Amino acid sequence: MKEEKLIRFLNNQTSARENREVMEWLAEKGAEDRFIGMLRREWEAGKPRTVAESKQRLLLEQIHHATLKSQKEKQEKLKFSQFLKFGRIAATYLLLGFCIFYLYQTLIRTETVETLTEGAPRKIQKHTAAGEKLKLTLPDQSEVIVNSLSTLTFYSDFGISKRELELEGEAFFAIAPDKEKPFQVKTGPVKTTALGTSFNIYSRGEEVKISLTEGRVNVTNEEQMLSLEPGEMASVQMDTFSALSKEKFDLDQTTLWKEGKIRFQSKPFKEILQTLENWYGVRFETKALDNRKVTGLFNNESLEDILTGLSFSLGFEYQINQKNVVIKF
Repeated sequence: MKEEKLIRFLNNQTSARENREVMEWLAEKGAEDRFIGMLRREWEAGKPRTVAESKQRLLLEQIHHATLKSQKEKQEKLKFSQFLKFGRIAATYLLLGFCIFYLYQTLIRTETVETLTEGAPRKIQKHTAAGEKLKLTLPDQSEVIVNSLSTLTFYSDFGISKRELELEGEAFFAIAPDKEKPFQVKTGPVKTTALGTSFNIYSRGEEVKISLTEGRVNVTNEEQMLSLEPGEMASVQMDTFSALSKEKFDLDQTTLWKEGKIRFQSKPFKEILQTLENWYGVRFETKALDNRKVTGLFNNESLEDILTGLSFSLGFEYQINQKNVVIKF
C-alpha cells in the first residue's frame, strides 16, 4: 500500500474505491506494523512539536474507530494498544498536516436519509449550528455538504416521483444522474435545476449565488432563466429586485469551506469576525473595529491560531472565554 494513499485516507481524501482498498489492506496480517513504521519514518524525518497526551489519545481513538470499527471488541483493544505504543508519533505527524483527520470528523457529521415508501410524506429538515457542517447522502445517492448556520428542507418521499428541496444558507451539491427526475433546489424565488452535476449554492440575507463546478444547470427567477456552464455563477440581490446576472467565479474561493479552509481576500476585519463567528460558533465583543482589509488562507486552523496571526498584523489583544471572545485594540 502506497504511503500517499494511507495519508489521504487518514485525511478523508480518498474515493469510495480507495477506502475499500485501504480497509482490505488493514485487515491483512502485518499491515498495522507497516502502517506504524510509516508513521515512525515520518516522525524521524520531520521536526514534530509537542502534543498533549489528551489530544494524542483523542486522535488515536478517531483513527481507531474509523479504520477498525468493524473488528470485534477484543481485537479492537489489542490493536488499539499497539497504536498507543507509538501514540506520540501518530498524533504529532497527523496534527502537523493541513487537513487533520479528527478535526474533519468533528466538524462534519455524516448522515444518510432513507426513502419513506409507506404513509403520507413527512417534512424533513436538517439544520447546522454555528461551527457545524453536515454531509448528507440522499435516497437517490446524491450528496450534499451543508455549511454552518444552514437549513435543508425536503420530504420523506424524495426521489420517488421527484427530487426537490429547499435551502437556506449554503451547501455544495453532487447530483446523481436521473434524466426522468431533474434535481431542483429552491432558494426563495430562485430555482436551480440539474440532471447530474456539481454546484455550490449560497443564500444568506438577500443574496443568492449559484456556482457551477461540473455539468450544466438552469437557474430561474420568476420569468427569467439562465443556463450555466462550469465556472459560471448566477447571482441576484433579492432586496433590490434585480435580475439574475451571470459571471465567472473563483472555484477555490467558493468551495474552500467544504474542505475546512477559510480564505480572506482583501476582506474588512468586521466581515472576518462575522465569518469566524459562523465557523467556530463563538461571539466577538469589541468596542472598536480596524477598517484595514486582510488577505490570508487558514487551513483547519484553531480559532486561537487564527486570532494569533491576525493580532500580529492588526495589533490587538484577545481573550477566549469558552464561546465568548473579547478583542481589545
